[in-house]
Amino acid sequence: MFRYYFSLLLSAALFCLPLCTLADSIPADQIFPDSTKGFFSIRNLKEFGDQWKQTQFGQLLDDPLMEKFKKEVQTQLTERTEKTFGLTFDGISSLPSGEIAFGMIAIPNQVPGYVLTMDVTGKRPVTDEYLAKLTQKLIATGVKKNTEEYKGHQITVLIFPPPEAPRTLGNTRVEITFEPMERRAYYMFFQDLLIASDQLPLLKLISDRIADQSGKSLANTEAYQIVMKRCISDMPQGTQPILRWYIEPLDYGESIRVLMRNSVTQNRKDKPSIFSILKQQGFDAIRGIGGVISIKTEAQETVYRTFIYTQKPYRLAMQILNFPDHTNFIPPVWLPGDLARCTILYINPITIFDNFGILFDAFMGESGVWKDILKGLETDPLGPQINLREELVAHLGNRVLGMSRYEKPITVKSESVVIAIELKEGKEPAMLTGIEKLFGTDPEMMSTQHNSYKIWQRKPVENVFMPVDIEIDIPPLVPTYEVAKPVQPVNNDPPPVFPEGGVVVAKECLFVSTNIEYLKIILDRLDSATEATKSTIKNETEYKEVDRIFSGMGLTNQPHFFQFFARTHETLRPTYEMIRQGQMAQSQAVLGKILNLILSPDEERKQILDGSTLPDFEKVQHYFGKVGIYGMSESNGYFIKGFAIEREGK
Repeated sequence: MFRYYFSLLLSAALFCLPLCTLADSIPADQIFPDSTKGFFSIRNLKEFGDQWKQTQFGQLLDDPLMEKFKKEVQTQLTERTEKTFGLTFDGISSLPSGEIAFGMIAIPNQVPGYVLTMDVTGKRPVTDEYLAKLTQKLIATGVKKNTEEYKGHQITVLIFPPPEAPRTLGNTRVEITFEPMERRAYYMFFQDLLIASDQLPLLKLISDRIADQSGKSLANTEAYQIVMKRCISDMPQGTQPILRWYIEPLDYGESIRVLMRNSVTQNRKDKPSIFSILKQQGFDAIRGIGGVISIKTEAQETVYRTFIYTQKPYRLAMQILNFPDHTNFIPPVWLPGDLARCTILYINPITIFDNFGILFDAFMGESGVWKDILKGLETDPLGPQINLREELVAHLGNRVLGMSRYEKPITVKSESVVIAIELKEGKEPAMLTGIEKLFGTDPEMMSTQHNSYKIWQRKPVENVFMPVDIEIDIPPLVPTYEVAKPVQPVNNDPPPVFPEGGVVVAKECLFVSTNIEYLKIILDRLDSATEATKSTIKNETEYKEVDRIFSGMGLTNQPHFFQFFARTHETLRPTYEMIRQGQMAQSQAVLGKILNLILSPDEERKQILDGSTLPDFEKVQHYFGKVGIYGMSESNGYFIKGFAIEREGK
């Protein structure tokens, strides 16, 4: 149900219908209790809408070319919010006059749930009329309405009929345990604050919090205070964010798991969840993650700040998250100029390797599994006989370079990614030897030569041969022969991570790529690229513009652990095209997965939006600009700051 509530806020942000003026009220973070595990707030919806419309993305959504698609989204959101919460898109985007907030609350020994609050100061009569009409509409569809009193306040109860029948998972026939559940939505007014929830105790809790603010709220919890203080301290003096968010990731994830009521979770109810495993492995050191967003109030179009609050010293597998700060963020000249995005990150490979095993064992549910794997790689006479730590990982340096681009026409395989890990000085020969040992005896791997470089890649399925025993009808004194037959792919086997990718050691780097052909382009640049003869990312106008902003922030000499640059007209194109083609459900892009979460049903993973209403991407790509992000390590966590700037020459 999370995606439905989130879609209410997201839809209001996207389409920004006319709203009302700011009303003085208690901030939502002082109303939500300290048991809040996730929180999202827009300070004032009208102000947000006014600012949003000035951004290029806001202008995109107001473009007449997008009108049909915008109406399609509005229709889908209205159907969903009406069925699950009793509120429509029109209501959520027209009623609030002040702050609108959403949160998940998880009280010990109670079912977690969601709460939505809207300040409707000056709009109470209109809100009452809207709710009355909507309730009558829902009753006509089979919804039942009850009322009850709580401390002088009337609570409206909407009882929704259960789903009609169990469904399959995607296109696969999967039996799902189906227990019809009565879904309820509750709402009440406390003065001019509309409060809605899917759990009655939470509705009452929020009401009590407003009436008596002596209890502990989200606003005065340590983690929330530290996160917000760090983010707001970076903002220009006297300014306040229009949007803020906060999450306690492991508790939030565990609450979501509790709310999932199907055979998948039932079959695993006696097994530890991924979130409990992470807690046991020290990731409970992540106390809270949150951020603030400013729109059209600073030098850049949009500025977002995030702080990950952690408690040190880290223990067990949490030590993996150790990122050393550096000042060298100059891209090498062989990085192509046509990249969609470029990342420079600093890590500690040995620290990651040394602490990965205990996490691996925890997920496998058995101690010593990772140690046995490493021992087998080193001592098995049929294996590579390699000490993975000393012959490979120990040669890796700290700097990681990430790059990607997209091939046209856009398909699910359009993205090509190359990761380059710089080696320690003078360690290229040792790394070449280690890679040869690791892959040289693997029957599923093969090597090809490109110029002076040996590229290791997975053999095509039809060329993979393994020995199969064949019985031959001859005297038993003659031994059984082993002949090679192609292995038929098994449908339930997981596919290779990078079936068309490759690995190569070149120019003091270890390269890993998802696409062999793109890797070859990078290798060619290693041999011939110079700033004078080849396009390189650091000489691109768009990259220079983002880099100047970084310099203005003082990052040139200020140590930090990563920098990120992206051309959004390239990075967003794949998801856009997948929606147009009706293949959003298969999208592997981050944005595509988020949209799937919000707009696709739990039991089905299919596209429900009519993407054919979208215009050709070339007609709207001028609305997409550039993005820059950096992150730095601090004594109590990690501070991340990003910005979006308009695209010139649109």
